[in-house]
Amino acid sequence: MKRLVTCMLLIATAAQAESLEEKQFWKHQRNYIDQDLKTAEKACGFALAFDWEDPATLRAETEKTKHSPNGVCGAIIDEVATICRLGADEKASVKAKISAISCGYGKPRALQLDGKTLRYHGNNVEPNFSAWAKPWLLKSL
Repeated sequence: MKRLVTCMLLIATAAQAESLEEKQFWKHQRNYIDQDLKTAEKACGFALAFDWEDPATLRAETEKTKHSPNGVCGAIIDEVATICRLGADEKASVKAKISAISCGYGKPRALQLDGKTLRYHGNNVEPNFSAWAKPWLLKSL
């Protein structure tokens, strides 16, 4: 019985292990996101946390349309930074209501403010991102 449990744990661990290619891919994607976060920090006056939601699906779905996860997720970070640049009231509202952004794949795209985490599920197929996201953000902030 102990051997069966040990074997099952090893199989589960191996299934969850990331390949070197996968680690490099997400490191590269995160480097782009970190650049966007630095820009947002400069505009907003504070650092935002960031996390991927269901990275495997995000990668698979964006690759189908020859896009990248950072291309999808960077858009919401850029939109938050744009709102901070509108003025002191906007910057204060962003700081009061958003401390983190999480991003995953979604079609149709969706935004949700969950506590102080802005959750974005999106894609690079639906047009006019800013025209869609900015009004939602302004109403939610």
